[in-house]
Amino acid sequence: MNIEKVIQEDRQAKLTVEYSPEEFEKFKRRAAKKISKNAKIPGFRPGKAPYQVIVNHYGEGAIVQEAIDLLIDDDYSKILEETEIEPSGSGNLESIDNLDPPKFILIVPLKPEIDLGDYRSVRIDYQLEPFDESEVDAFILNLQRNSATIIPAEHPAEEDDLVYFNLSGEFLNPETDEDATITDKTPQQVVIPAEDKITSREWPFPGFSRALLGVKAGDVKEIQHAYSDDHYDKEFQGKTAIFTVEVQSVKALELPEVDEEFVESLGNYESPEQFREKLEERLRVEHEEAYEHEYFNAILNEIIENTAMNYPPQMLEHEEEHALEDLKSRLEKQNMDFETYLKLRDTDEETFMINEVRPNAKQRLERNLVVDTLVDAEGLVLDESLFKEQINHLMSEVFRSGKVTELQKQMGDDGFSRMISMEGVSRTINTQLKNRLKLIATGQPIPEEDDSASEEQESSEGSESTMAAEEIHAIQETADEDEKFSADEDSIKNEQELNTVSDPLEAANETENSLPIAEDTLEASAQVNMDVTGEAAENAEFDSEIE
Repeated sequence: MNIEKVIQEDRQAKLTVEYSPEEFEKFKRRAAKKISKNAKIPGFRPGKAPYQVIVNHYGEGAIVQEAIDLLIDDDYSKILEETEIEPSGSGNLESIDNLDPPKFILIVPLKPEIDLGDYRSVRIDYQLEPFDESEVDAFILNLQRNSATIIPAEHPAEEDDLVYFNLSGEFLNPETDEDATITDKTPQQVVIPAEDKITSREWPFPGFSRALLGVKAGDVKEIQHAYSDDHYDKEFQGKTAIFTVEVQSVKALELPEVDEEFVESLGNYESPEQFREKLEERLRVEHEEAYEHEYFNAILNEIIENTAMNYPPQMLEHEEEHALEDLKSRLEKQNMDFETYLKLRDTDEETFMINEVRPNAKQRLERNLVVDTLVDAEGLVLDESLFKEQINHLMSEVFRSGKVTELQKQMGDDGFSRMISMEGVSRTINTQLKNRLKLIATGQPIPEEDDSASEEQESSEGSESTMAAEEIHAIQETADEDEKFSADEDSIKNEQELNTVSDPLEAANETENSLPIAEDTLEASAQVNMDVTGEAAENAEFDSEIE
């Protein structure tokens, strides 16, 4: 066997492999025997026909093709070993230049090359703004709205009123052959927010709901809006649209009093004062987490801008497939199929892939590659105590979701445990990387690697990978007994975003802004020792009451 190796600029290896007639003859004999075992040749038992009889019966071409398949199956790993290639994915048979003896070309994707540059010189000030206590009042107001009684309004629409209407919209001065229609008499409802509560994701544009102040049932109102040149949706960039609102009704919200009965309906709270105290604690934590999310994204984005990277095209293709499947899954949760979504966006799949999926997949892939490399460059190893803390929080979340039994039924106890373990590792390493990036960006000293921590990590690699099924059941029983049903923050967010329509692709991109986890670290999670006790269930009650 003779192999010629060429490393291409796109991080692919082109391997030209050529066999001698003598080498290939052995594979042809094996191929003929295999064919004869699965076929009936008159006068011979399966697998017992002579070679030439098989050739005469099935033809030389069938023997050669089967021999090449056997050859590649047998020798692919040997070819990689001989050429000292570590692939990042499956190779492809690009062409067969000759059949007998065979000469063919393999294309093998190589591991990416990532140069982070002087990433430790990145400096970004950490400037957490003081917590605004009015956020507590706003949150409680949303809880009241969630439990409000809707009554007909005897006045024109005011702040905090609920407006029902049909919405039509179209672009002004459309291009030739362009469909100007945005929406046509679509039923909508919005709660008119205070001016300082307008969200950036409100649809069809931020501030739209405030334009409904003063409307009453039967009114028809036209609203014109010019979209910016950098609007997130390319279909709207630089265009002007006019929307027609046909008001159906205006409703007022009769809010409940915040008394003991109200807070008891939200969880195990003894008084409104206690509820407010715990709520403020939680919102302060969320305030800091939201800033840190933004802060770490800023650090990571600057590192990415200064990183030189080269990766094989197969990696991007794989990420595109993943992004598309993720989008379709999100659409399915909104009871919409992909074809309908494309029609609403007035585009086709090919254009959508090129203009939207591919750029987002590229951004996500490069982010993942940089994070993987940062974890390796910083020599981060799993912090066992932090890992157990993350597992407890994760178990609490799973129990609060009410899907434990369903997940265990789908995945089995072992599969469920592995899922918990891998997600726990992901969160732990992400937290450790964030802590390290904060030290780097603020110019603080970087601690030297603790040898004892490394030894502890190595010793844990040989221990049990998943929780015992009995232990999971014990936690579940404790959680089911102790955990109280409480106000779900997600429902409050839904109330706050009643006047918005979220684009699934945009939502997917926002999700990906969290730090991804290195693949090799995830694989290593199968070797992490987990010691999760009923503490997870104890924590679940407090977390669920606020979250």
